[in-house]
Amino acid sequence: MGDVYTNLVNVYTKKGDSGDTGLYGGSRVSKTDIKVDTYGSIDEASSFIGVARALIKDENIKRILYKIQEKFIIIGGYLSSDRNGILKLKEKISDSDVNELEKEIDYFSKDLLPLTNFIIPGENIQSSSLHVARTVVRRSERKIVHLKERREVPKEILKYINRTSDLLFILARVTECQEAISYISKDIMERIENLESKNGLTPGGSKGGIRGMESKNMLTLEEAKNIISVGEKKAAEMGIDFVFAVVNSEGNLILEEKMDKAILASVDIALKKAYTSAALKLDTSVLADLVNPGGSLYGLHTDSKYIVFGGGVVLKVDGEIVGALGVSGGTVEEDMTIASACVESFGR
Repeated sequence: MGDVYTNLVNVYTKKGDSGDTGLYGGSRVSKTDIKVDTYGSIDEASSFIGVARALIKDENIKRILYKIQEKFIIIGGYLSSDRNGILKLKEKISDSDVNELEKEIDYFSKDLLPLTNFIIPGENIQSSSLHVARTVVRRSERKIVHLKERREVPKEILKYINRTSDLLFILARVTECQEAISYISKDIMERIENLESKNGLTPGGSKGGIRGMESKNMLTLEEAKNIISVGEKKAAEMGIDFVFAVVNSEGNLILEEKMDKAILASVDIALKKAYTSAALKLDTSVLADLVNPGGSLYGLHTDSKYIVFGGGVVLKVDGEIVGALGVSGGTVEEDMTIASACVESFGR
């Protein structure tokens, strides 16, 4: 921010003891002034974003949150300046800053599940902190609109604040998905360990263990590679990059492949699709009707462990389900097209 902020030798200056405060540019106003209330809300919003950043595990999301906080300093600098101070500001929010947020929103929302009901925050501490930050940013937006009705505020600032709240909402959903994948992975391992223990077998796939047992109807790694190879060839024809996940009949991951330009969120979605098909013994494309009111699986769509739209398919040998495939990266129809090509190629 250049010379907008000055390092203070003392935390307290005593200049505000009478109830007023100084704006950058020299003028003083009451601490109840709308400008003070507005830039104070931006400071509060940035602090809550900081809390979320401290709790988030995903390094990419942490980076995005930090960059937003940097932009909020610029916004706070403008809002805390009078006319003279605004002329001295060296940085400002631009349309390119708004465009960056929109790109992040598009990137992270591409593979999220369709929303069928209002979200109630509280699934986990990461997503909850982002929801709190989102609501504080929304309040800041309302205060800026109020200020704009009385004084000039660049339209880019209002746009940036609006997009920020949208992005925080998307990121909250992404973190819920990430936690669900972590839960699925843990659940799969516990199922395998319990099954091995029940049958008196050695854990971890050692000789004699379940993962080392021979069966003519056990899906092999080589078969998984062949399935994905077919999918990648079909994807190349379509000009789209996908993520593929192949699991065995119990939902245990055998192989996962990410094509170069496939988005990161597709990694989680592909695995969830494969797990859902293996767990329910159904293609995910048929679940949409079953989870509606009156359907045999009504309410399943509210369970974060499962995917209820196309892209997950079961793999069979002689009528027996030996595993499942999950595909993610395009539209639902594109995912299903790739998955169908893979199933058609599968056979012994």
